[in-house]
Amino acid sequence: MTFTQDPPPVAPAGRPTRDASEQLLNRIMDAARAEFLAKGGIQGASMEGIAAAAGCSKLTLYRRFGSKEELFMALVKARAPDYASQFHLDLHQPPAQVLYELGLIIAAFFFKPEHLKFIRLVVAEMPRVPGLAELIQAEGDRFREPVRKCLEALKSSGQGTFDDSTLAAIQFINLCVLGHFYLLAGYSSEQVSPERQEVLVRSAVTLFVSTHFRA
Repeated sequence: MTFTQDPPPVAPAGRPTRDASEQLLNRIMDAARAEFLAKGGIQGASMEGIAAAAGCSKLTLYRRFGSKEELFMALVKARAPDYASQFHLDLHQPPAQVLYELGLIIAAFFFKPEHLKFIRLVVAEMPRVPGLAELIQAEGDRFREPVRKCLEALKSSGQGTFDDSTLAAIQFINLCVLGHFYLLAGYSSEQVSPERQEVLVRSAVTLFVSTHFRA
């Protein structure tokens, strides 16, 4: 779908306003994601098609992003969720309930069909795009941080028995979502419904708490 845009509002110096610039960036990200998914990755995607769908010129697109690879990596960073804002840590609740609520938020992100498609695309592009593997590692560290902080808070309250909160965070996320590789990789056509997510997360929390928390 191609959008026809009116000329963006400009600041007194003749430059687009901050709001207009942010709106354009959002349109570019949406158009890029749709194009990369539709064309099966970077090689088949067209910067011209992305620019047309976003309602900007190809020159504008290249000024912001020097190549398709740079645009793809910017999209990877933009897709990383700020799920910590959805989670409120209540240390008055039992650890199992705290972790269950956190696990559901994580699972809801990973198992959305559109997110699964993008995750699979990123994995496929990783060997072909210089710097993408390092970016994914950095984004993984950022994604784990709210879990690590949650676990540290639980441990400080005298409830956790683990030694390494980073390792424990990795284990928790793996149990909730990443360990279900057959679902993430597309080996199964199963849609992971909210009800199914609850089952997966509840099982993960039961195992995790039995290992790392006092009875």
